[in-house]
Amino acid sequence: MMPNKAATNVAFTPYEISLCLHDVPRTRMWKEAIEDSVSPGDVVVDAGSGTGILGVFAAMAGARKVYCVELHPRFIPLIEHLAEQNGVADVITVIHADATTVDIPEPVDVLICELLCTGQFFEPEVQVVNHLRQYLREEGTIIPRRIRSYVRLLDAQEMLYGVRIDCDSRSVVLDSDEPVSTRVRYDTIDFSGPAPLQVDTTATVTARKSRVADAVLIEGEADLTDHITTVTTKFLYNPEVIFLKQERMIEAGTDYSIRIRYPYGGDSLDALFEVEPA
Repeated sequence: MMPNKAATNVAFTPYEISLCLHDVPRTRMWKEAIEDSVSPGDVVVDAGSGTGILGVFAAMAGARKVYCVELHPRFIPLIEHLAEQNGVADVITVIHADATTVDIPEPVDVLICELLCTGQFFEPEVQVVNHLRQYLREEGTIIPRRIRSYVRLLDAQEMLYGVRIDCDSRSVVLDSDEPVSTRVRYDTIDFSGPAPLQVDTTATVTARKSRVADAVLIEGEADLTDHITTVTTKFLYNPEVIFLKQERMIEAGTDYSIRIRYPYGGDSLDALFEVEPA
């Protein structure tokens, strides 16, 4: 059976949204991408707007109208305040809605959606972009353009604080985590057309060491434009360690197949990762 479907109506906490805003390298990358993509007179949608900072960037880049779509009610007045404080309140319209179902009242030139997560777990980037692309002009632009995900086998540290902890995925690599295979790309999401709603693939890696593999290490990146590709920052694209349901002893120099299956936006606990000799 397919793992649980993505929950597309999850409102992220003020703590998480504040971390995004104050992750300076991440936000500067997005600012540059928006300035390179938005032309004077454009209509822009900022989906999953959070604080509204990306929508403000678009307005300051010359957009005629920016629709900031945000699910969390706390941030609706804050987006409006940010727009007013920066002299773009006449450009920005805030919509309190789920971006996977919202209606946009006019055709759109640029669609911004920063709902990125390593492996594209947890956040409904794909569902949002698939829904909103119906409003995009034929020559319109989506930021990001592509998302890539990578996998390798890991001999992961299980003991921490004197406690065995291998019951959940984690977005941090610990000192004793050791990669034990090559790293390969297993997924590309290309927003030039409608994207599938799930990963269903097999990746082949080569063991670099004879060790126990008890986890996979997932890494990711996105092309915001054709010239700007994300890097890992404090909040963006942290490596994701996901423990295997069944660990495997691997032999150096041997190829192994990793069966990978999960819905975009789903929980990493529900993802299928199975390792077999290739």
